[in-house]
Amino acid sequence: MKKDFKTMQKRIIGTIGTGVMLSAQAVAQTSSSNLTTQELSGRVNTITTAVPFLMIAPDSKQGGMGEVGAATPADGNSIHWNVAKMAFSEKKGGAAISVTPWLKQLVPDIYLYYVAGYGKISKTQAIGASLRYFSLGNITFTDIVGNVTGQFRPNEFALDLAYSQKLSETFSAGLAVRYIRSNNR
Repeated sequence: MKKDFKTMQKRIIGTIGTGVMLSAQAVAQTSSSNLTTQELSGRVNTITTAVPFLMIAPDSKQGGMGEVGAATPADGNSIHWNVAKMAFSEKKGGAAISVTPWLKQLVPDIYLYYVAGYGKISKTQAIGASLRYFSLGNITFTDIVGNVTGQFRPNEFALDLAYSQKLSETFSAGLAVRYIRSNNR
């Protein structure tokens, strides 16, 4: 009897869940509409997000390891992953340079350029800086009919300055200041 009740309970929950998902999808499909020329009225209708290039891994090593940069030894890319680990570096400094063709199979002219470095100023302190430049390639704007209305080459960059202080043999703190500029309109 208990087994039949549990089986029936699972079927009811499954049926309700499926119904909720299908109705939500149906509502989402019916609420969208095709835009007309009058609705657009000459506006630029682009989807913009706030500086998403900051989430792109600048180095292939940590990116290839599942973006575990915070758990690796200090290197030139430490500013991106974890500023505080620069103070644990056994070297006097380090640098990194990378050029990443982003989404190369879809769009041939989007690139992320990254230059970073750090230096120890004492046994327990380090400073660093990085510059990240993201070129979104050439974008052609068209109206609803497909007529070209303009060309644009948007880009974004971020400049970081960082300081790291070792507080004990296993603990450190870091502070970074970032200037971000986005030219996407």
